[in-house]
Amino acid sequence: MERAGLSPTDDGADILIPRTLLVAFLFIGCGSVKTALPYPLTISEEGLGAIHPDTPFDQISTALSGFEFEKLSQISSDQSHTIVQIKRSHSLIAQVVSDSSGKKISAIYILSPLIKNKNHLGIGDPLPQSTSLQCDNDLCQSIDEPSVHYRIDVRDRTIREITFSRL
Repeated sequence: MERAGLSPTDDGADILIPRTLLVAFLFIGCGSVKTALPYPLTISEEGLGAIHPDTPFDQISTALSGFEFEKLSQISSDQSHTIVQIKRSHSLIAQVVSDSSGKKISAIYILSPLIKNKNHLGIGDPLPQSTSLQCDNDLCQSIDEPSVHYRIDVRDRTIREITFSRL
């Protein structure tokens, strides 16, 4: 008995390759922003994952494995900073900014919804009302974690930006 659509000499190999590729793309994805991280990264009062405020700036790329790093310079008339961009599958997930000396971490900007805080909230999630949160217009911070700042959409309290910085 012949299979419909196949010639008697065809063993289905011509169909198997496209099906295999389709299944592979469904499982792997196409390198979108939602590409999974190699391990969960949490932004907290301690910093971003293994990157802590006292991590020497030149050791950021060795503190996290499984990510791509790109070093940039930002120079203005009054100061200069070094920026390390953290990427995963060519998608920008965070930026670490040096202080003016270039040796210490000044700020960490979270740019991906894949990085969450200790309450599993990230960019795009609603920031719930809490007595431990202090908000001034669209900028909020927790009393428990004063170094982590949330910029929110004031209409629906959706987190638009997460920043770690020590004052």
